[in-house]
Amino acid sequence: MKVPFQRTINAVLTASALLAGWWSFGWAGLVLAITVLVFWAILQFNRASRQLRNVADRPKGMVDSVVTLQSKLAHGMTMAEVLAISNSLGQRMNERGNEWLWRDSYGNQIVVTFRRGSVERWSATRTDGQNAPTSSRQAAPQDNKAHSPIAAAA
Repeated sequence: MKVPFQRTINAVLTASALLAGWWSFGWAGLVLAITVLVFWAILQFNRASRQLRNVADRPKGMVDSVVTLQSKLAHGMTMAEVLAISNSLGQRMNERGNEWLWRDSYGNQIVVTFRRGSVERWSATRTDGQNAPTSSRQAAPQDNKAHSPIAAAA
């Protein structure tokens, strides 16, 4: 979740780390603080690139279940958090890029609206289930009459 004034807090923490390093150990402390901050930035970049690599393997805008995605969404979630629960990149709905669409194999869809990088609202559209695809196990025709006790008696 996004914390209010997150950029301000990050700037204050960065400045305090640099000042603490300088006051504690002089130039060596300043170099240590810069090294720690660069290491933290590399960890954040690695986390984001790993997440994008994971969702790149899935079809764009497809999720296993829109209902599950809808139940896990919360106001204030970042795009990275939504990508983690959907395991898929959404389809951009407009040029501004603040509305994203995900669908499932049953035809259900959800549109998530982001404002300033966090979820503002979402709306799900569900189908009636008549055009839902069947699994490969159920799609294979089976002749149950031959194995039925009524068919054997007749």
